[in-house]
Amino acid sequence: MVLKRTLNPTRFRHPGRVVNLCFAIVLLCSTLLTWREVVVLENAYLAGQRNSLDTIATALDRHLQYGVDRLLFYRSAMEEALEAPVITPSQEALAAFFAQRDSEGWLLNVNDKRGVPLRGVSDDYVEQNPYLNREEERLNQELTAASEFSYLMNSASADPALQRNMFYTSRAGFYLSPAAQEQEEARIRAHYHRLVNHPYFSAHSKRSNPTRGVRWTHSQSPVDQADRSLTASVPLDHEQRWYGVLALDFRVDAVTQFLLESLEEDHEADIVLYDSHFQVIAATKSTTHRGRLLSAEQKTKLAQMMKKATEGDYRLGARFISWARLSYFDGVLVRVDTLAQSASGEFGKITLVLALLWLLFTSMLIFSWVVIRRMVHDMYQMQHHLQWRAWYDTLTRLYNRGAFFERAKNAAARCREQNQPCAVIQLDLDHFKSVNDRFGHQAGDRVLSHAAGLVSQTLRAEDIAGRVGGEEFCILLPGATRDEAERVAERIRTRLNAREILITQNTTLRISGSLGVSGAQEEGTYDFEQLQLVADRRLYLAKQNGRNGVRARD
Repeated sequence: MVLKRTLNPTRFRHPGRVVNLCFAIVLLCSTLLTWREVVVLENAYLAGQRNSLDTIATALDRHLQYGVDRLLFYRSAMEEALEAPVITPSQEALAAFFAQRDSEGWLLNVNDKRGVPLRGVSDDYVEQNPYLNREEERLNQELTAASEFSYLMNSASADPALQRNMFYTSRAGFYLSPAAQEQEEARIRAHYHRLVNHPYFSAHSKRSNPTRGVRWTHSQSPVDQADRSLTASVPLDHEQRWYGVLALDFRVDAVTQFLLESLEEDHEADIVLYDSHFQVIAATKSTTHRGRLLSAEQKTKLAQMMKKATEGDYRLGARFISWARLSYFDGVLVRVDTLAQSASGEFGKITLVLALLWLLFTSMLIFSWVVIRRMVHDMYQMQHHLQWRAWYDTLTRLYNRGAFFERAKNAAARCREQNQPCAVIQLDLDHFKSVNDRFGHQAGDRVLSHAAGLVSQTLRAEDIAGRVGGEEFCILLPGATRDEAERVAERIRTRLNAREILITQNTTLRISGSLGVSGAQEEGTYDFEQLQLVADRRLYLAKQNGRNGVRARD
């Protein structure tokens, strides 16, 4: 009986079914795990395309921002020259202008050929154009400013990467351009005629551009292979009068080359730069292949998505379209990847390897190893990220309130032990709520980031700065007296008020701050919280005194 029970066990009556079931479970699990891995890889691939496009958009934005910053700098220089010129043209140069002002086209070296020559047209031409105005009482003032500005324009070098030419077109009938080669009267007149009739010029009338911000224009034909430019321009105003337009050309062929180089080895992808009306400005592939461009329906869908976000993606059949809006240009970068391109790349190769591993029933082990490794990596990155967020303010990249107070108290205690002075500066941005109310919280965040950057640039390596409130910052200066801290606070205030911030494509803003200062030796205490309260009290005294000031004493 024992032998019979051993040879005929009742516990496993159908071992084949058990084996088949186990095999089916392993097969099902391996299939599900492999399928899940393919999905994860696909999402990673698509995320990689989005990140790649975002990187390209950020790099292109830096180039455009550099050009916009140059324009704003030159406009400030021209405004200063109109207000208080340093260099004046010679009487001979002015006399030469009045002698030839009736000529069809004239050329004048107002700075003894050391600056950029002025090229202009006759009084009759100016009178015939409604956008032009040669006011006699202000003509000498503008010629003097142009004389001084010609030095700066002649010495300024363009960025060889994208920028091509900086020029100034005056409503008084002349223009400045380092790249201009015209000598004959007819060519000077023709060039000036093209400048004042270009859309970039009329776009800066008081009616068309009431905010006096940056405007962008470009060639209207997307299939034109001739030399084309993307032009950024700003108006020049002084004492409520529109004098002219400063403009900077970006080479479209250089933008195209920049996009091609940014793709690196992924040369099969298509990247197109559109303006706000979805006209093609630059593309990595020939725009004559209409299949590579977006259809009217796709443009409409993309426009609707752009109203809700600054970047995104969507799938269209066998194509995957990702897009990212630019911050300093009213346009969008669009990347198009096809299924064939992704299959021939890294994604396709990994998928093939996974299929082979699935056929060998070893994909489960490899998948587990990959998942565990990724989990450890993600957990490490999460820990590092959480630790960073625990110490720093993510918007301003300064210490947050808790971390700042902890480090400031320790630093003040060390100064007390070493019998060294220390000082505290409390900073509050003026009228910050109105920025959020008028332009939105995104503009407010840009103002806070800009202010924090200026504060960081002004401080020493041993100084400690942190964001302690919505628009409030606090700084501890070890080894500094109250008078020294007052001078630092004044430099911060001056820098805040000296620069304009481009908060939207067409709007710039100048901000100011009120600052309070306290010193440990002067106040008779090294208690940081007490010093911070004293500095905060003086900050509000500065606000009561009209804002945009520094207060170091009660």
